[in-house]
Amino acid sequence: MTRIESRENPRVKRVAKLLVSSAARREEGLFVCEGPTMLREAAAAGAGIAEVYALPGQEELLGGVDAPCFTVTEPVLRKLSDTEAPRGPVFTCRIPRQELPKGGQLIAVEDLRDPGNLGTVFRTAEALGSPEVVRVGSCADLYAPKTVRSTMGSIFRVKTCVMTPHELWQWTRERGVALIGAALSAGAQSIEKTDLRRACVLIGSEAHGLRPETLALCDTHAVIPIEGAESLNAAVAAAIFLWEMKRSRG
Repeated sequence: MTRIESRENPRVKRVAKLLVSSAARREEGLFVCEGPTMLREAAAAGAGIAEVYALPGQEELLGGVDAPCFTVTEPVLRKLSDTEAPRGPVFTCRIPRQELPKGGQLIAVEDLRDPGNLGTVFRTAEALGSPEVVRVGSCADLYAPKTVRSTMGSIFRVKTCVMTPHELWQWTRERGVALIGAALSAGAQSIEKTDLRRACVLIGSEAHGLRPETLALCDTHAVIPIEGAESLNAAVAAAIFLWEMKRSRG
């Protein structure tokens, strides 16, 4: 493997830019991942690994990786990572093409701006058997390092796309799927009484919930009954709806 010792190496500078710039990620169609577990999961999922940067002695972690691999010094690895104590390997992956959802049950999130929450939704969707997530509006960058880490590898397996509220509404009409808005609005019915067998559930932002114009497109508004607290974390609300979807499948 080729060894890279300079932090000014063009490859290193390019990956470092991918860490901080969503525009660079879009332009190159690449995002950055880190760690042996993520590398193993990316390879197993057939993700488009583009390049791998590892410390000397980590060569055994690269088995099954069909991509150019480089050894780097610890100072170089620190430039390639946004974590305080990088362990490596660091690798780049190709951003997959967007796919419209195919299933009759899925979760959609609107204006979900917290990277940890967005990543948790992806992880939970996969864990509960609904491996499709639609992003609506101004969500956190799915391919930013913090979001990628919070998916815990689900980013390589969960299908996703970005849609406008109207595009999502149109998709549900064509598929015979109910569009259900998670909301505390007057007249919202309890999640326990909501038919989720063929449903797309929309979860709104942490601070403001769903936009009024998006709520107006929904067939039904559903609420999770809670006591004491004013509201639930968006990722927690998504997890509860995903669990109820799983239960509805029997």
